[in-house]
Amino acid sequence: MPSWSSREELVHQVVLLTRQGMGVRSVARSLGVARNTVRKLLAGHEAALAQPHSALPEKPLRAPRDTKVTPWAERIAELLRKYEDITAQRVFETIAEEGYAGGYTAIKDHVREVRPRPAVTPSLPTPTHGPGEMAESDWTPCTVPLTGGGRLTVQIHGFVLCHSRRKVFRVHERCDLHALMDAHVATFARLGGVPAHCKYDNQKPVVLGYEGSKPLYNPRFLAFATYYGFRPIACRPMRPNDKPKVERSFWEYERSFLNGREFRDAEDLRAQLARWHDKVCDPRVHKRLKRPVIELFAEEAPYLQPLPRHPYDTARVAYRLCSIDGFVAWDGNRYAVPYEAIYDVLPVRVTERELFVYAPDLTLLAHHELAPRSAGRDVAPPSVHRTSTRRGTDIDHLRTIFEDLGDGARDFFTGLTRLGTRQCSYQARQVLLLRERFTSDDLALALGHAKTYGAFEHRAVARILEARATPRTLAEYVTEGAVARAEGALGRAETRGRDLDEYDRLPVVGTRHTEPPWEDNETPPTPERCSSDCDDTSRSSD
Repeated sequence: MPSWSSREELVHQVVLLTRQGMGVRSVARSLGVARNTVRKLLAGHEAALAQPHSALPEKPLRAPRDTKVTPWAERIAELLRKYEDITAQRVFETIAEEGYAGGYTAIKDHVREVRPRPAVTPSLPTPTHGPGEMAESDWTPCTVPLTGGGRLTVQIHGFVLCHSRRKVFRVHERCDLHALMDAHVATFARLGGVPAHCKYDNQKPVVLGYEGSKPLYNPRFLAFATYYGFRPIACRPMRPNDKPKVERSFWEYERSFLNGREFRDAEDLRAQLARWHDKVCDPRVHKRLKRPVIELFAEEAPYLQPLPRHPYDTARVAYRLCSIDGFVAWDGNRYAVPYEAIYDVLPVRVTERELFVYAPDLTLLAHHELAPRSAGRDVAPPSVHRTSTRRGTDIDHLRTIFEDLGDGARDFFTGLTRLGTRQCSYQARQVLLLRERFTSDDLALALGHAKTYGAFEHRAVARILEARATPRTLAEYVTEGAVARAEGALGRAETRGRDLDEYDRLPVVGTRHTEPPWEDNETPPTPERCSSDCDDTSRSSD
């Protein structure tokens, strides 16, 4: 039985023998093939002759689609309608969780058939970087619906290592300098190291402006970069293609992570994102490099710079005036402090999850977990506000503060006491709040003026100050408090006066004296022995 090296050779023999007048049976017997094979080859030849010849190859025959996809066709169509840009990978993950037992390739082929491919924008080749050499950082806003109703708007920070393509995403409420540093600290901790360089766009936390073509970096961010030992690189303005890897990562985040998922709140978003990092993002095989990202990162990790011993403190520090009811305000919420701190401007340190309130001497007064932004809550644990000790000392405390301001303030407070305890306390506290905008000297003068006219009311004092005094900044108020505390401490220190004639009798070092430095009728001064510590010091210097 003859053997045929190619299909084309077999077709050639079938056509030639048929044209010589041989029948199908004879052709099949002579060539050693089945009669149906001869008939199919002849039919294909006749079909080819019926249309113009093309040098292009015939369309490849697709393998039959997995029949396991058919029962899920409607569910797939629903996902495509609900999420227009959902990826086939995300479709496969969704229906696999719901019970689909087939493979990913069948889902990919089905999605490609039912949804036309979008137009592709060509891109320029991206530069290559060695391991640990370069990273890219950027922000993107994100709004997602919540299962309980409403929508959640957050800022997503993306960080990509250019060599291994490992990505880290972080969820934040804002994208200011402190959030950027928080995101970097967490990202470096996850990666276990720091790249040598990192690209940024011209966001204000990184670049304050330009001097010609030279970027002027934010000094605070430069200090942060110095601490971790990496160099920030500003991309050209309005050129997102300068950092294509992180821009592409947001496409992956939106289509592969957000699509098909629902979230209860920001914490649920963070928890699902962490699982997606571990199960999908890191193990994913890179399309061009044909290797898992986590495997590529294992080769890059030794080239990253080591982390410092202690993480950088990225907390926000601000000064807040303690309200008359014992609260400091932050981000649309109020946090309790002990009543003893009323009327003071207090340093507030805010981390990503906590808030710390300190006394002017930096003694910790209160520690709270942050409430949701703009929630309008009063965070007041019972351990902070002890109402049993407040009222008994309130009036006495106020009287002491007013007496320290001067005679006019003392007399004004005496007038307030005639209004009753409740009114006196309220008016006095409102008056003291004016110290945030005006100096204590101006306030004392205004109180004396208001007392003269019997205007024992905080609004009257405010009108006097606005007409006659110049407002000051909060920083000036803090400085005034520091000066007052320093003067108090120095006033308690005891100093002993000294006769200045003693300094006149001291010999001039390095000068040769022709005459003794004392008078003729004077006894030469006997030098006092230094202490043992002084003797030891002089001997060591010799």
